[in-house]
Amino acid sequence: MRLRVAENNSKDKDLSRALYMSLGFRPKNIDLYKKAFRHRSAAKETEDSNERLEFLGDAVLGLVAGEAVYIRYPRHDEGYLTQMRSRIVSRESLNKIAESTGLCDWIEVRGKDAVSRNIGGNMFEALVGAIYLDIGFRRCREVLRNHLLEQVDWGELECTETDYKSRMVERCQKKGRPLSFRVEMGSSQSGEPSLFIAEALVDGHVLGRGEGHTKKDAEQEASRQAWLREFNRGVTR
Repeated sequence: MRLRVAENNSKDKDLSRALYMSLGFRPKNIDLYKKAFRHRSAAKETEDSNERLEFLGDAVLGLVAGEAVYIRYPRHDEGYLTQMRSRIVSRESLNKIAESTGLCDWIEVRGKDAVSRNIGGNMFEALVGAIYLDIGFRRCREVLRNHLLEQVDWGELECTETDYKSRMVERCQKKGRPLSFRVEMGSSQSGEPSLFIAEALVDGHVLGRGEGHTKKDAEQEASRQAWLREFNRGVTR
């Protein structure tokens, strides 16, 4: 992924054209989209980064993805629908969708250490938040369904596990052994994104460890390690 450094922002007109080519509409408030592409490493103040838009976009995307899953699978139960929605909005899936937009080149980031493997997916959520604020929910929903969710490979998602945390919680509940997480803040230098370190525990024993720039990502990685460990145990027994 080629990332645009913070000092070399393109003109608003160029960004507006790029959004139109990718999403099929011209933005009203270009400043919202400039913020959506601004990683906190490139922001002068915390409120100038895309993190708040990312929070909003996560909620909007969850609703639209839930509706898409509900319509596509009319005969499946709530559990299956929840799994499919989780797979659509997983970081792995959102990273792929973000790449398909061709807009990842517009991400503003400062310093190589600030780049994580999920920077594209995080940007995509912030972009959804910007679209929602700019043109409203109805048109935002249309953009997501017509230009973005059509990039989803449903067949691949049906065969892919992405929400390892939910799977581990379900597995441990069936065995009557609750799963818990211990999360600590890792050390980071000034200007660099925070790093979280998570451990997945059962009966006080660590089953998996993971790191991430958000608590959620760290817990998912710890759960993935735990899931793979438990799976390999089952295969070798």
